[in-house]
Amino acid sequence: MSASRWRSPGYVLLAIVCAAVMGVMSMMTSAFVFGVKAIIAEAKLLANEGWIMSGTGVPTPDQDYINDVESLYLTPFSSYSFQGLTTPEQFCPIVCVASEPSLTFGESVNQGVTDLNNVIVPALQGGNNVAVLGYSQSATVATVEMNDLLNNTPAGVNLSHLSVTLLGDPNSPIGGILDRFQFPDGVGAFSLSPEPQHVPFLGIPLSLATTPTSITSDIYTGEYDGWANFPEDPSNLFADINALVGIQTVHPFYPDPTPGVNLDTTHMIDLGTIGNAHFFDIPAPLPTLALMFDGGPAGQFFYDFFAPFAILSDDWAYGNPGDPGAGFEVNGVDPIGVAGPWQVDATGQLVASGVAGFIPKMDPLQMLAGMEYAGVQTFVGPINALLQDAGQAPLSASFVNSLLSGYDATNQLDASLLTSWTDLTASMPSLGPDAILDGSPLISGQPLIDLVGGGFDIFNFFGA
Repeated sequence: MSASRWRSPGYVLLAIVCAAVMGVMSMMTSAFVFGVKAIIAEAKLLANEGWIMSGTGVPTPDQDYINDVESLYLTPFSSYSFQGLTTPEQFCPIVCVASEPSLTFGESVNQGVTDLNNVIVPALQGGNNVAVLGYSQSATVATVEMNDLLNNTPAGVNLSHLSVTLLGDPNSPIGGILDRFQFPDGVGAFSLSPEPQHVPFLGIPLSLATTPTSITSDIYTGEYDGWANFPEDPSNLFADINALVGIQTVHPFYPDPTPGVNLDTTHMIDLGTIGNAHFFDIPAPLPTLALMFDGGPAGQFFYDFFAPFAILSDDWAYGNPGDPGAGFEVNGVDPIGVAGPWQVDATGQLVASGVAGFIPKMDPLQMLAGMEYAGVQTFVGPINALLQDAGQAPLSASFVNSLLSGYDATNQLDASLLTSWTDLTASMPSLGPDAILDGSPLISGQPLIDLVGGGFDIFNFFGA
């Protein structure tokens, strides 16, 4: 075939047409691939849907709040697309949102549950993964919704696709105030139309179920937050005061913590799990001594002097002996081993709170160890504060350890006795350490709590 033939106008035109067709096909192929990728990306986005709610007084979360809680608490959900969910978040007559209908706490929670249900149920029915964050009042909203879904699961909903993150949860099973104080119907039970009990004039429901532990959840609680970490033993007035002050010094700062002053999210403590619920402690200074803590070098000196025994007394109201090494491995069970206002059993394990009671049972040797530790820290803390202020090195670890020798000996003795006791009572669980020193009340305070509830119910009966 001659070269002149290939150069003829007909063949040149044919070549141009072929090139054009191939170019168009290439463009169509690229567009198709791009379109497929876009569809896949969109499907992936829709399969990981997240909703963030705010707290009382802030119906619609702003972007700064969303960014803060995402970075602090939602990093495990980095593949999720989060957006704010508007809920009433009212607490009238204390906190009312301007230009919105006035709602009591209970009315606001009920509307919030409807708002949350309307967005997550369709997503779950579509097979999507859904993550929800609730803070303060909206943590209660999430709790009610979780319990509703468990009690009456809609068709097509797989609850294993739901994950919940709660901040400052008033219904927390390890100290939420709405879990600590639940009252019977009392007089209302005998009325013509009995209703669940609530705090008079404020509409705070007192019969809400505790946050369930059967749904995957992460629950973050600031130490001494009165809404989320109220004492088990309300007869400990010092602990009660700390919790109430903590409502102002701890509870508002989950989204915007100040390390070492209000909440220290840089040193969060993994408290362990109960069922599918994972609990985290956010350290905070003792609320009643917060002015000392924030009072510069002199204030820090006095805080370090008073805090060890003050914290020890406070922790006793939660069934915790106040020993940072509380609990020992018994039968392969590893204890939490951290001090703090959390209810623990004889081996230091985190346990869900039951009915409110007085004088929680605790291992006396762990209580002694707690006092020994507090005594050493009362000396070491202020001295180290003075040395730091003078630009000097703190007391050596070897010196501090020598001061803690009695504390260590008490812990070793307790570990030996607990292990031996467990072994001896293996065939009689009712006599084991967990059965006797499990944090249950020696003297139940429930009758007195019920009496208060009865007073509330009389007000409820007459419409308050």
